[in-house]
Amino acid sequence: MEFVHPERLWFLFFLLIPIVIHLFHFRKRKTLYFSSLRFIQFLEKEQQSTRKLKHLLVLISRILALTALICAFAQPQIKNSTGQHSGKPALLIYLDNSFSMSAIGTEGTLLSEGRELAKRMLQKIAPDTRVLICSNQLNHSEQRFQTKAEALRYLDNLDIYALSRSLGDVITWQQRQIKKHQEQKEKLGQIRQVFISDFQRTQGKLTAQQPQNNQAFFAYQLKAQQNQNAYIDSIWFAKPTQHYQTEQMLMVRVQNFGDQAKKRLELNVKIGKIKRTMFMQIAANGSQVASFPYNEINKGYVLGQAQINDQQIHFDDTWHFSYEVPERTNIYLIEEANASPNVAKAFAVEERYSVQTTLPGEVASNSLASADLIVLNGLNEISSGLQDELITAHQNGQRILIIPGEDISFNDYNPLLRALSLSELGSVQSNALNLQRINDDDPFFSGVFEKKQERLNVPLIKKAYTVQNKAQSSATPLLITRSGQALFMRANTTAFLWTTALQASFGSLVNQSLFPTILLRCAEFASKRYPEYAILGKDAQIKVRANYEDETPLRLISSETEFIAQYVGSPNNLRIQIGGMAALERLKAGIYELKGAETLAQLALNYNRSESKLELLTETSLLELLEANGIKNCTFNQIKEGQSLSDVELKDTKSYWRLFLILGLIFLLAELSLLKWWK
Repeated sequence: MEFVHPERLWFLFFLLIPIVIHLFHFRKRKTLYFSSLRFIQFLEKEQQSTRKLKHLLVLISRILALTALICAFAQPQIKNSTGQHSGKPALLIYLDNSFSMSAIGTEGTLLSEGRELAKRMLQKIAPDTRVLICSNQLNHSEQRFQTKAEALRYLDNLDIYALSRSLGDVITWQQRQIKKHQEQKEKLGQIRQVFISDFQRTQGKLTAQQPQNNQAFFAYQLKAQQNQNAYIDSIWFAKPTQHYQTEQMLMVRVQNFGDQAKKRLELNVKIGKIKRTMFMQIAANGSQVASFPYNEINKGYVLGQAQINDQQIHFDDTWHFSYEVPERTNIYLIEEANASPNVAKAFAVEERYSVQTTLPGEVASNSLASADLIVLNGLNEISSGLQDELITAHQNGQRILIIPGEDISFNDYNPLLRALSLSELGSVQSNALNLQRINDDDPFFSGVFEKKQERLNVPLIKKAYTVQNKAQSSATPLLITRSGQALFMRANTTAFLWTTALQASFGSLVNQSLFPTILLRCAEFASKRYPEYAILGKDAQIKVRANYEDETPLRLISSETEFIAQYVGSPNNLRIQIGGMAALERLKAGIYELKGAETLAQLALNYNRSESKLELLTETSLLELLEANGIKNCTFNQIKEGQSLSDVELKDTKSYWRLFLILGLIFLLAELSLLKWWK
């Protein structure tokens, strides 16, 4: 048995005090006068042996209680059997280099403190120790055991990485490398696995492990000076699409994590040529949404960013975004010869809409692929070939609007509707078809009505197709009739469906002002070409509406880096891959130009905000998590005052101070019981 503080064992000399008290009675004697001492002497002889036994038991209990308490404060430890295994000793160090480790500690950033802590551990190991350094990268360069000098050089080059790893990912990866090394090279003896991190709650995911009895685990938790962080959580636009010379509003949500309120937090916004600044007051652990109204004066690609000035962590202080203000929106209108001409007339009102009309049997694949909005007007039958092309167009991000004919083939329509996540159509009904309610709370109608539409009872149509699988469909009804049927519905903002035809036998829908309003609204959603931003480490790809058949590699180019992008191409559509280790290592948050032979798009990338909320695992929760998954011999250390003042001895021992403390209390209770109850 070893003691962490053996100097405290000198207090065992205080055990002489109760022994001396027991051996020498220092009580002052008092003389009492009796006429006869005969009976007193008789009683004293009978109880003398009992009193001696009681005093002896009290003395033993007192000595044992003091001994146990002194040993507990000396912190006894027993070395495990790991050192008895044959083989080379191994040290595996995981250094967390996620964004939260950029917080400021006592001696610099937490990452720099962790780096120096790991170096101190390396300086103390035996020369023949096998070393494995790993971080959140877990790439090929971290798969082999290194010498001490190689490990020190690797630590010096380790920088912040955009991906956070769970404890389960790290431990499973380390176990795999240990097994691989022992199978291919040599047997390992004592294995010590060290985790240096701030231990965010998001890291607390772990599956069942089966460590060997020669493995010991050590957790070092680094603490920032302030557990406080303000960050931009997200941005969005009040209107889903952007058009030249129209009013728009940018919304920016800022979160404040911590117990201190932000009284004057500066927020700067840049949208193309427009710049705005405002100051925010955010309560502790609260959030606030800032709104920036502006008039769209830009054309083409518009680049923007929102930025705050926070003092603690900076990776989440800026949010980049980009969008396109299109000059024209291409509408491909597929209609029968006897279809209503009012559809084409509705789109002709706006000059920015370019309409191309064709018959169902004359659909050109190239024109269909280049369309932003595909409209089926009055078709009774849909061929299987056209169905396949429409489904492909929908998968590529093109919008589809369906207006059925007056005598449709359900076998043609319903498979297509299912593929578009719309409700299937059934038989024609003619009762209770007055318009009862407009779902004007839906984003589709955002900014359309000046005031909320109350319950209506407006006759719009005479007949409509019934909706068959409303419960199973993900479609959202936007116009609801008195019978509860949907007159118009949407699936996300990519597919739209009228359940009535436009022929006169079905009613006078084309004469209602609501009809062209909805058509133009569908065209507005179709003008959105690609997302305002993507998230590194979360989104695997970005969809871009563009054709690219050149042999020149596609590149993502920013002011700091250039990255050859992997992509999957289809007609008028590209899926740019931003997942994978290569992308995470090379790409940073910012605006990138997607360029081949010429510029195809401007893309905005942002870091994942999963570590912005600085919620940490406590010692108890961390150890309970490890023990619940099979790791029972983990030593926990918390670094608050800087790594240079912390002990880095990786002793493979089990501590027993709690046991000695419990024993001391038991012996103390035994002494009190003897004194109170043994008369």
